[in-house]
Amino acid sequence: MSSQKLIFDNPENTGVRLKCPHCGEYLYPADLETFSHCCYCNGKIEPCPEIEDFVIAPLARQWAERNNN
Repeated sequence: MSSQKLIFDNPENTGVRLKCPHCGEYLYPADLETFSHCCYCNGKIEPCPEIEDFVIAPLARQWAERNNN
């Protein structure tokens, strides 16, 4: 279980982003897709179900939209 406090937001419905618990910079799913560290401060983002959902959601949404057409 992750001890990091995760803060997600979706300003103006532009896409969910995660506030880095180490430096406060905003990260997008692509930032954590292959590397579990903040690209600004190199702080480790602990894996947990919320992070997995955050990273996979855009891919799953794109797949679902493509298969609905």
